[in-house]
Amino acid sequence: MFPPDASGPVLHPSRDVLGARVTRAEALARRLETEIVDDSLPPGRRLGTKRELRERFGVATTTINEAIRMMEMRGLVSARPGPGGGVFVADTGAQSRLAQITLGFDRGTATLRDCVEVRDTLESLICRKAAEACTPEDVAAMNTIVDAMEEAIEDDRAYLRLNWSLHRMIADLGANPALLSMYRTLIDVLDEALDDFQFEPTTPASIETHRRLVEAIADGTPAKINAAVARHRRNSPLSRRLRAGGATAKRR
Repeated sequence: MFPPDASGPVLHPSRDVLGARVTRAEALARRLETEIVDDSLPPGRRLGTKRELRERFGVATTTINEAIRMMEMRGLVSARPGPGGGVFVADTGAQSRLAQITLGFDRGTATLRDCVEVRDTLESLICRKAAEACTPEDVAAMNTIVDAMEEAIEDDRAYLRLNWSLHRMIADLGANPALLSMYRTLIDVLDEALDDFQFEPTTPASIETHRRLVEAIADGTPAKINAAVARHRRNSPLSRRLRAGGATAKRR
């Protein structure tokens, strides 16, 4: 059972200034994907009708529809209308393996350093894809998040959660589902580790770094994007401390 969905799902949380860590639809898609992979469900296995899934997980119809849409895009399920219809495990071969890579990598063995290295490697592509799609309204929303980050500069964890919201929005602006899924999963892993992590104080330089990143995305010039991403990598407290070996994370 998921948390009550009385207010309806947030289908595009990254466009919300404070955005949820993971949308209900994304969480449901991951839950069903885990069931398919862990239980080795064969192609053609019926997962249920949309109504049955909605009642099982206690979420809104729109949440079910969005979760199924996500899974169809990833090649995990197919939805069939009419009598005898429902949601079925897809026969996708390589598509299914791709979904396992992007959604189902083993979080238990991946270290924070591993996740940061991959995140940093993907960031240039993420920002270039965002630049291709962003509107003036998107730029204004990103700048609003950066303003909130500046106000939260004395609270490291609040600052970093706003930081993740900004990066989720940047990722969501692109139109590459595989890239988006992998990047957001990495961000979720890093976000979940915040309570066990020791940080050095956030500085105004980090705020300026993110302002330059938003400006580069708005400009759209590849050279400016690459320069802004490189600056972000150098000045990111998390990346910097992991590279230097000075960060500590407790395993529970």
